[in-house]
Amino acid sequence: MNAKSWIVLALIVGLTGFFEYRHDLEGIPLYYAYFGVLGCLLMLFVTKGVAKKLLSRKEDYYERS
Repeated sequence: MNAKSWIVLALIVGLTGFFEYRHDLEGIPLYYAYFGVLGCLLMLFVTKGVAKKLLSRKEDYYERS
């Protein structure tokens, strides 16, 4: 992990103590369905971006000797 990752991780862990967890969100109709769909979409786009950055090759990668 690079320095940026450690900084983001520290900010996330540090900021969770400042926010109060709200239990009244369960009153929203289909709250868990929305939460699940948005979570899956977020994971999809994040992993797609990471995979593209780590696994992509230049266009002439296989033509070079």
